[in-house]
Amino acid sequence: MVNTSIKALTLSAVLILSGSKLWAQDAQPAPPQAPTEAPTADTNATRAERMSAEIAAAITEYSRDMAALEKQIQDKDISKEDAERRRKELSKRLEDRLEAIEDMAEAWADNLEESIENLELNLGEDLTLNIKPSEPKKKKFKKKLNGMTLLLGTNQLVGAPIGSNSNDVYSGNWSPEGAISSTFGLYFTNQGRLGRSPLWARSGWGFTAYTYDFGQNLLQFDPPTGGSYELVPSNVDLRRSNLSMTYFEVPLSLVINPSRRGKGLSFSAGGFAGIRLGGTRQIVYRSEGMGRVTQNTNGNFYGSLFSYGLQAELGYRRYTVGFRQNLNKPFNEAVLPANIAADSQPNFYNASLFATVRLF
Repeated sequence: MVNTSIKALTLSAVLILSGSKLWAQDAQPAPPQAPTEAPTADTNATRAERMSAEIAAAITEYSRDMAALEKQIQDKDISKEDAERRRKELSKRLEDRLEAIEDMAEAWADNLEESIENLELNLGEDLTLNIKPSEPKKKKFKKKLNGMTLLLGTNQLVGAPIGSNSNDVYSGNWSPEGAISSTFGLYFTNQGRLGRSPLWARSGWGFTAYTYDFGQNLLQFDPPTGGSYELVPSNVDLRRSNLSMTYFEVPLSLVINPSRRGKGLSFSAGGFAGIRLGGTRQIVYRSEGMGRVTQNTNGNFYGSLFSYGLQAELGYRRYTVGFRQNLNKPFNEAVLPANIAADSQPNFYNASLFATVRLF
């Protein structure tokens, strides 16, 4: 009860002092008084006042810079692109400063709580306060890091045939030069520390879309009872020719993060598995007399029913960069048309470079 009350009083003091600083931003500052005595040691009150001053200074600077930017926009002294970039820079700077103040406040609160817990308070009948030192308590460790994670990356069909061979039904430039294939994912993750060790277990569930860009080639297909499944050069100038396959996936990984609060450098390795939800083929081109033409076709496109593979990530705080290798072939030869020769079966695999950010 004593620990909770004192910690609450400490945080309340920070908020009260912060509020008073922010309330007085527009008031004329009082003239400084001449020191009447020697400076005293750093106390809880001075720490709280210093942090409130840091918060007030950060918000004041942000407000001043934003007001100057708005004036530049009104006077048309800055382009829309530069104004948007400047606005993002100011917001990022304010976010970083407030996050640094938050870390300082958390460290102060932890140190204060630890100091209080090292004292045994005994109140006698005469209301005298006797203070006795107790055994030091071990530092607290953050146990969970949960949230929603956004994944953005690029993929490559490793081992895909290059160029078109009219003698093979399953042929064509599946990975053309200059094409931008992508990997997009959105996951809900749960990460828990294993005891007091630097090891964490991470699990989750979400959706991953693999988009394959075919450049100036067209994906042609017929039902399994009909004819072919191939890439052929287009006779029109294509603006877009791609195929997107979406999977429901469950990632699992082991994370190494020695930070006490889980905010430092981290490395993770693990795997993922999923099941196909469906796919979409999209073709976009311009036609004389019709303008821009977009054709979307939904289906399974002989795509692999399951997705599975391995992935590794290197991260800092809520950001990571990583690599994943699918161990399943993107197309299932068991359901491809029977007229596709054995030596023309798909024998390539998807590999993705990606970055993630934990949104909350």
